[in-house]
Amino acid sequence: MVTAVSCALAALEGYAFAGDFLLLVNESNPITRISRADLKRAVTGTTKQWGNGAVVLLGLIPRDVPETQYLGSLVEMSPRDLIERIQEQVFRGEMRRPVVLKSSQDCLAFARVSPGAICVAAAGSPIPPEARVLAVQ
Repeated sequence: MVTAVSCALAALEGYAFAGDFLLLVNESNPITRISRADLKRAVTGTTKQWGNGAVVLLGLIPRDVPETQYLGSLVEMSPRDLIERIQEQVFRGEMRRPVVLKSSQDCLAFARVSPGAICVAAAGSPIPPEARVLAVQ
């Protein structure tokens, strides 16, 4: 029994869990929920504007870190595939170059000041009043 539990935990090691991260947007963004399909369109450049007219602007840590792993899991892509897809879309002129973040703290600051912002931060971080959590359906 212990062996089965140990194997199950080992299989999950390295994966980000939904409760560990938050998807953030600016408070001026009228959207409160987003489907995984709509999120994928937003973070890969298909959706250009939010309902408030603000240009979608992705904030991303461009490495295989937990925040990027979590975002990739939401859109059913590996972090590497997600970053490659974004690079292709930027090169083609189909999306704006993402804002390069270094940490969850950068995401909090970015979501606070950018009306079109969308990014991932570690849960437990104090959310500034100018940003809010976007629920993923």
